[in-house]
Amino acid sequence: MNSKTVPKALSRLLPFVAIFILFCTEASAQKINISFKDTPLKAILSEINRQTDYDFVYSNALTAINEKVSITYSANGEPIEKLFNQLFSDRGISYKIDKKQVTLAPKAIAPDNKTPVNNTPQAKSQDSFVIKGKVSDDARLPLPGVTIMNLTSKKGSFTDNSGNYSIEVNPGDKLRFTSIGMVTQEVTISGGMVVYNVQMAPDNLMLQELVVTGYQTISKERVTGAVKIISTEQLEKPTSNIAQRLIGTTAGVQARLDVDGNPTFEIRGQTSLGTNLEPLVVIDGFPTEKGFNSINPNDVESVTFLKDAAAASIWGAKAANGVIVITSKKAKKDSPLRVEFNTFYKIGPKFDMNYVRPMASSNEIIDYELVSFNKWGARAYNVGNLNDGYYRTYTPTQTLIWDHYVGKITTAQRDAGLNTYRNLNNAQQIKDNLLDNPSTQQYNLTIMGGSEKNSNFLSLLHEKNTSNYKNTNKSRSVISYRNVTKINNWLDFELGATLAFGTELNNGITLSNIQSWVPHQMLFESNGDYTNIPNGANYLPAMSTVPFDKFPYKFSFNPVEEINSRNLETKTVDTRINAALFVKLFEGLSLESRVQYEYNNSFTKNFYSENTYTVRSAVNIATSWNQSTNVTTLNLPKGGFLDQSRSEVKAYTFRNQLNYRKTFAKHDFVALAGFEMSDRVQQAFGNPRTYGYSNDKLTVGTFPNGPGGAAIKVINNWLGNAQTFGYTNSFSYSTRRYFAGYANASYTFDSKYSLSGSIRTDASNFITDDPKYRYAPFWSVGASWNMVKEKFMSNLSFVDRLTARLTFGYNGNVDVTTSFQPLITPSASVNIYTQENTTAIASLGNPTLRWEKTGTWNLGVDYSLFNNNIYGSIDVYNKYTKDLIATISIPAVNGSTSSRMNNAEMRNRGIEFEIGTTQKIHNNNIWWRGSLNFAYNKNEITKLFVAQIAASSLYSGTYVQGYNSKEMWRFKYAGIKNEGTEAVPNWQPHVQGPGETTYNFGGWTPGDGRDYLLNMGTTVAPFTLGFSSDFKIYDFNLSFIITGKIGHVFNRQSFNYPVWWNGAVIPNQKYSEVVNGDPMKTVPLPLNTNEARFYFWDRFYPYLSYLVESASHVRMQEINLTYNLPQNLLKKVNINRLQIYAQCNDLFTIRANKFGEDPEYPIGTQKPQPKFTFGIKFDL
Repeated sequence: MNSKTVPKALSRLLPFVAIFILFCTEASAQKINISFKDTPLKAILSEINRQTDYDFVYSNALTAINEKVSITYSANGEPIEKLFNQLFSDRGISYKIDKKQVTLAPKAIAPDNKTPVNNTPQAKSQDSFVIKGKVSDDARLPLPGVTIMNLTSKKGSFTDNSGNYSIEVNPGDKLRFTSIGMVTQEVTISGGMVVYNVQMAPDNLMLQELVVTGYQTISKERVTGAVKIISTEQLEKPTSNIAQRLIGTTAGVQARLDVDGNPTFEIRGQTSLGTNLEPLVVIDGFPTEKGFNSINPNDVESVTFLKDAAAASIWGAKAANGVIVITSKKAKKDSPLRVEFNTFYKIGPKFDMNYVRPMASSNEIIDYELVSFNKWGARAYNVGNLNDGYYRTYTPTQTLIWDHYVGKITTAQRDAGLNTYRNLNNAQQIKDNLLDNPSTQQYNLTIMGGSEKNSNFLSLLHEKNTSNYKNTNKSRSVISYRNVTKINNWLDFELGATLAFGTELNNGITLSNIQSWVPHQMLFESNGDYTNIPNGANYLPAMSTVPFDKFPYKFSFNPVEEINSRNLETKTVDTRINAALFVKLFEGLSLESRVQYEYNNSFTKNFYSENTYTVRSAVNIATSWNQSTNVTTLNLPKGGFLDQSRSEVKAYTFRNQLNYRKTFAKHDFVALAGFEMSDRVQQAFGNPRTYGYSNDKLTVGTFPNGPGGAAIKVINNWLGNAQTFGYTNSFSYSTRRYFAGYANASYTFDSKYSLSGSIRTDASNFITDDPKYRYAPFWSVGASWNMVKEKFMSNLSFVDRLTARLTFGYNGNVDVTTSFQPLITPSASVNIYTQENTTAIASLGNPTLRWEKTGTWNLGVDYSLFNNNIYGSIDVYNKYTKDLIATISIPAVNGSTSSRMNNAEMRNRGIEFEIGTTQKIHNNNIWWRGSLNFAYNKNEITKLFVAQIAASSLYSGTYVQGYNSKEMWRFKYAGIKNEGTEAVPNWQPHVQGPGETTYNFGGWTPGDGRDYLLNMGTTVAPFTLGFSSDFKIYDFNLSFIITGKIGHVFNRQSFNYPVWWNGAVIPNQKYSEVVNGDPMKTVPLPLNTNEARFYFWDRFYPYLSYLVESASHVRMQEINLTYNLPQNLLKKVNINRLQIYAQCNDLFTIRANKFGEDPEYPIGTQKPQPKFTFGIKFDL
């Protein structure tokens, strides 16, 4: 831009600058116009707040705030005190103004006539003196505006901005400290007390009075739906994933954890038969598909579960599975600069090898190899054909058995060789060289502060995680910023941004690798050299003729060498930016405009050096071998392999919303209406594998003889099979667009009776364009009754709250696994035989594809008794889901016998209990808080037409009408039966069929499996419970959470009956039970010398009813111990709060089964191990 254009550009900007300055200028004079008749005082204060931006702070103990007031006041530029005097002077209320905050408290009351004390000085008692002190919160930050009342003399005082106070007292007087959102404290003054400092704890019940739905924040008293707000203390416990803090806290919410302890949730049972089963996660008013992992757990202010239709219906087509609303922390206005630092280190043991790899001993495995080879092994192979069995893996001892079979070694040599392996065990070598202690290191820095007009919040998180496997780890860094700016009295602006960088290395092995190696397959020779573990290039007698020395690379594999010779890395960048404008249009009406943009990028770069088996095996196998001349021809270039892929997601959501609230007399009306639209575009790009790549020189190789596949240039690998190499890019693209219009309203009369209603219509590009289905609305209605306000409850002084709720409504669910149009999937490359591209039918199309709809009745009661010492809720619900997308039977004339259609229905019924208590033992120094939640859910598929279900589909977990969506079906074992003659017996294991019919293990069972398989129960617990306990003893705090799941079943481990033609023969730890068991009760080993159909037994033995056990269990989820350093020590170093804490997760599990299996992580899977956390947190 040259010098001449600068003034011109500035002149264009000046009008906008002038308008911005005008908006940001706030007149110092106060213009107020109010007129009310018989209206609660607190409603009038809300209107004053709207017109003047003065905030009012008062305790619930200030009963005068609910008095009916009539007032007409109009002023422009007059002192605000004039209005306050008129409102408060005759009502026993004193006030204190601090900037824009007005603290209200009861006026001092004369002890004789209980009337307000006048301002005339009174003579002091002879023993009276002035006590001073400071009041702070649990973070040791000063609390301004705290009311201090001398209950003996009826005199009062307030704390100033620094939390300091002073008040006249006599020995024996009792002082009460009250502040909104804090637990009231009382102390009796003793002689000699000159300074008394108070630390107030948050009143969780009071703080949880506000419910955040994502579209609005409303008081708990007006909520008609079923909601649960998680306590602040629970959210602040150390974690790398905020979802871990939610486990066991809420009735009706069932969590399932992966091996890293990260949960997925199910709210009030399964409501879909598709892939989208988890609740919607909403962060700061916008839904996200990144889930909990995209959140800095230290930034979370509150979490709210929305469980029924009235609570969640505002989210329409995405809310049938429930909604979890997360609100991020923001700096408070007029708050001093605050710096928080939190760091912890979590570590756990290496996993239990005997549990994840439940193999028989080396001695037992070798015995089984001998028995199985002699009876059911060698006859299956053509030992002279390289292709027969080449891609199966054999153990070193199987190789010895083969050599003996073909006459290369004697029986004595075989047995001597086998004996050298019988006492070997590679478990320790695997632990030392391939496994690691899982750990997490986290550092979080938060800086926040605010003025009257502007507040800022900044957090920086860095975290590093080490997995259970060496050379596999991940790290992330998250930067979050939030700003709230009050431009003027009628315009506010909010800005939030989160930027996350992640790196994940996956060089280590996997559990399946470990489970494929027999215990006697050592990783190192006695001299420290790598051993050769067969991994694809296997032993056959015919392979002795192969000139391996003429191939480009060695064929050996060793996992330690492998993990140190590759670099498999994925880098991610996740960005979320949201902004909002809040415009006060006129009395009671405001406009809210929000926008969010998300960008997620993932780049994977996997490099395999030529030392890896991945490279060596691929190059060797692709090499052509002329068996007559023993000449090999290289078809792939030597060097490393490089695989690269990238995916990105760009998404935006835009929302405009009008909010209206009107309070007059006994009426309170709140409404909102708006629309939103969103677009989510996902793209993925995959590069073809780069061969002959050098990571140092950045050079690539070329195909010496072309990529193969063309008819004129067919490439045969060393086994004589035609081969082609992929050399084309792959792309994918998807877009999901939504548009919604919505409205919500609630009405409360006399703080007793509330009605609510909500309606929303959703449209999207992936459901049918038929308006009858596309714009089908979701709606809800609800009512609540605050019974404690009724006169007939006035004598029940122990009842603090008793609110009944009743709601009904419909929510929807999104299933994107099908389409309303037929879809085909093209092949990524040409067919090597036809040299043509092919396509496959991906979906026949569902022309009436529409939203899945769930209707929910909910009846609930919230209660609080004995001054909030006992509190909780009871809810009963009935959820009915229709238009479920499921695979149903259709006439074969359509070209298929099944299709995915909106034609299934399901029901969930249940009841939920929550009860909590807070027991103060010694003021705020010693107390106990406990909470118990219990829930029951019954799930049933009520409509699903499938003409016939094969037994194999049934025991694999297919959905069945009339049963739970997670029902388990199993064969009844019928023992062994002689299918031969007495002279030539043929003993075969059988399962029970219909009536007296039985079927042997040698073939598929006919007919409909529902006619003879046994229904064993559900694999999802119908009963769940959670118990949390929190003890505070002065500066120490001890808490724990116990979870339980009851009433379901699981399939325990069976003997695996391994066969030679599957490669390595690895019998599991149940081998001795089968050998010594009763064949009429337990499936035996084949009793025939040459069992031709032994390979078919795996269709039966894992699915027998005698393997089904109770999955009920109780789990010690976590234990926390926190120590707060005394304030008198921290003052010396200018620290407000310093905590030292320790935590233990997954300490133990009490199981109902006697086999030692964790029902959620059966033997052969990786179960969570105890993890120990140590950390420190401090505020400046």
